[in-house]
Amino acid sequence: MSAERKKLTPTQQAILHKASENPDWSNTKIADSVGCSSSHVSRTLNKWEPEEMDDDGTVPDPSSGYTDSIPEDEVDSGIYPVAILAVSLGWILGVGMMVAGTDSIFLLGMFVAFGTWLALPVVIALDAISLHNQKAPFRPNRIVWPAVSLVLGVIGGVGYLATRVSNLSLGISS
Repeated sequence: MSAERKKLTPTQQAILHKASENPDWSNTKIADSVGCSSSHVSRTLNKWEPEEMDDDGTVPDPSSGYTDSIPEDEVDSGIYPVAILAVSLGWILGVGMMVAGTDSIFLLGMFVAFGTWLALPVVIALDAISLHNQKAPFRPNRIVWPAVSLVLGVIGGVGYLATRVSNLSLGISS
């Protein structure tokens, strides 16, 4: 068995066999004949087509877990990773202005820090949505990561970038 193939469980193999032999059967009828739940049949048939299974019970196994993903080198990262870094640096600058400045610089720093704190979750959400729309192999949660960055600020943004980099390159060329 090659690295690109996944060995199915006997139940999954039986589901694909029954679906292939009886294309007009409902998921419930397949589930009854195989001895499993109709949701298990649905999940199996959503992941693999009966024609994809080889005689040895293996199916294609995309490394990302998403059967519809594109290769990592075809993902267009756009401007979002750079924007996340820029907004994070803006927040640091704003906090620095608040600490080191006079009253007017403190006020300006407060506006910069507050504005970038609100902008960071928006940029992270746009990046996550972009990766989902492109069907990238790494698809970050579009709700959790913006919420984390809203609560934790730059720490959440850096955590998002670290996770993104460890799962998918930034796409920034020098």
